[in-house]
Amino acid sequence: MRIRIFPTNYKIAIIRTSAVIVLLIIIRLFFIQWFRAFGMSMEPTVHDGSIVLVNKIAYKFHQIRRGDIVIFRTSNKPYVYFIKRVLAFPGEKVEFKNGVLFINDVEVPEPYLKERGNWNTEPFIVKENHFFVCGDNRIMPWDDHFHPQISMKNILGSAIGYR
Repeated sequence: MRIRIFPTNYKIAIIRTSAVIVLLIIIRLFFIQWFRAFGMSMEPTVHDGSIVLVNKIAYKFHQIRRGDIVIFRTSNKPYVYFIKRVLAFPGEKVEFKNGVLFINDVEVPEPYLKERGNWNTEPFIVKENHFFVCGDNRIMPWDDHFHPQISMKNILGSAIGYR
């Protein structure tokens, strides 16, 4: 008895393989993509070197929620992707007092933080059509963090899994 590695009709095998490759490319381009997280700004939630799975169509069906972890790029570095947590929406007043986040002068609970740090900032207003994002590692000094107000058009998607 002879075992066949390839099907009798190799044309069908080529067509099936090509279809699978095209399907995987479409999924990666339009639906789901993975990234490797670099840096410690999102620790302890997402560790340096973690693989993050991103849902690229999440915000086509629902609005961004406070606390969502998003992948985005900035206008001045369009080739670099960042991962941060959404903390404030357009028009909201943001301030940190002794490491506690206040939005519109109301303390916001952040159960995902292990330690708050001791950040103190002047209040600022989130620009129209932008979101304020920040990492979870608040022990690092404020100046060491990259704290952008990002435009919705620069958000690639929502993190749906990481390890």
